Amino acid sequence: MDPAVKALLAELKPSPISAAPGQNMLPPNARRDVGETPLWRAHEGPATLFVHGWNDTHRIWRQYAQDFISSTRPALLMDLPAHGASKATDFSGAAAGKAVLDVCAAEAPIDAIIAHSFGCIATANALKAGAKADYVVLIAPPVLGWAEAKRREGADPAALDKALEFVRAAGGGELTPFDFTGALASYTGKLLFIGSDADIGCPLDEIAAVAAKLPGAQVHGVEDLDHRELCLDRDVFEKILAFLGYA
Repeated sequence: MDPAVKALLAELKPSPISAAPGQNMLPPNARRDVGETPLWRAHEGPATLFVHGWNDTHRIWRQYAQDFISSTRPALLMDLPAHGASKATDFSGAAAGKAVLDVCAAEAPIDAIIAHSFGCIATANALKAGAKADYVVLIAPPVLGWAEAKRREGADPAALDKALEFVRAAGGGELTPFDFTGALASYTGKLLFIGSDADIGCPLDEIAAVAAKLPGAQVHGVEDLDHRELCLDRDVFEKILAFLGYA
């Protein structure tokens, strides 16, 4: 197989990242799994659930977790199926959504959900299925779909076409954009989208176009931050705290 095609196909399966010790941020007794979903809680009461993105783990939320813990705000950190400490093998958007839904049910009430990238798809699927949260923050939601994102990022067209042929042959479909508008149409809480003009694969203008179709949804745009940096930036963090009423 052509190396460029192989590299593209490899992106469609999460890497085996170890993320075992949630204890590096939370007390040793904080883990309380829900089914096959590893989950760590700090403090009791209506919590904020943090949902990481594709090929990542709960550890990306270190800045948030440390702040919530020191401020005695209830927080929940999870690893999505087939990510981090999860032993699950189904890494589809549907499976991820079910995991978020189950966590929301087991740990209710949920005050807020903060999600990044693929975690936004998981969160939207969970909300569509009945998960409840008063606030939802979607950071860099993948509104383009994988194939179009790869095109805009400059993937070799021939390699991308070949990779999509393999996906279709394996029954993976067209990897078309996720319907955030449809999934969130019934959500009645407060909704914030966050994007960056430097995030080519999840462009801010496309994110804003999705938000415009959802009454009351807010958009916060920033400059010069890449896809993952949006989760790590202190100013973005402060904006989210203000949205949640903590600042």
